[in-house]
Amino acid sequence: MDLERIDKTASLSKNNSMSLMIFKLVNEYESDFEKHPFYSMNIFKIKEVLSTEDYSIKMATMNDSEFFKGVISVRGEFISIYDAAQWFGQGELKITERSVIVIAEVNHQTIGLLLAYIHGVAEKDWKELQSVERNAQKIVSQTRIEDELCLVMDIEQMIAEISDTDLEKEAQVEALSGPINKKILFADDQGSIRGYVKAVLENLGIDHEIYKDGQGIIDYLSEQDRIDQVGMVITDLEMPNVSGHTVIRTIKENMDIDIPVIVHSSMTVGESVRQASELGADGFIGKIDTKEIVATIKKYFKN
Repeated sequence: MDLERIDKTASLSKNNSMSLMIFKLVNEYESDFEKHPFYSMNIFKIKEVLSTEDYSIKMATMNDSEFFKGVISVRGEFISIYDAAQWFGQGELKITERSVIVIAEVNHQTIGLLLAYIHGVAEKDWKELQSVERNAQKIVSQTRIEDELCLVMDIEQMIAEISDTDLEKEAQVEALSGPINKKILFADDQGSIRGYVKAVLENLGIDHEIYKDGQGIIDYLSEQDRIDQVGMVITDLEMPNVSGHTVIRTIKENMDIDIPVIVHSSMTVGESVRQASELGADGFIGKIDTKEIVATIKKYFKN
């Protein structure tokens, strides 16, 4: 797959759009193929796509995840490989000549995902992505591809499982000194991340409003008498309905409000950081980076 398409799709965020890589976790010859949906991932999280025929997966004992397959060497770098089908509870993926390894970078971590095959790339408006029910596992949103269900994979959750991240422990910080008379508006479509950031802000002693997408932030700031109450906006980029790109553009261009807007995203590859900066974001924090959250807040919330 030619990921030079990233150059072509880089401006999609400015139009509230995104580019999804569409893939399958089962092969067409398997008897239950028709029962399995498409899966997808934001192309900005992908560094490259490799053919399984070109790389030998070497077993290793340094990882005890059930869906860990081994490691490959890519230009001298050892990358851990995980079976996406097995992670979704579908059984071990059957490798064929069409199978690929997708190298993804999320939260400054690089992993390889073993997939049955890539179906293609689709451009979607954020409004075409729908939130999933609260009890949905390992999925952040859903859409339609060729009139079939397409589930957007929660790769952040996979990495959290691999690294055994304890969000409750990560949120333990000391309160800021002195009274804080401004609040922070925060948006993220992942319930676990909303809970984590809420705990961080509560421990810091900062008043806050938490939303599952960017619409809540825009609605709050649309009331003139509320603007002076807000000292900072922190937003994810990937969100159904109203994305973080729209939040940044609305605040900086349409509303022309002088409030620092900080991106809090797992898409830590350079292109995402550059896009956020071009849209007018004042800072960029990788997800679950408590030290950076606190440092950024202290920078703007001076007593």
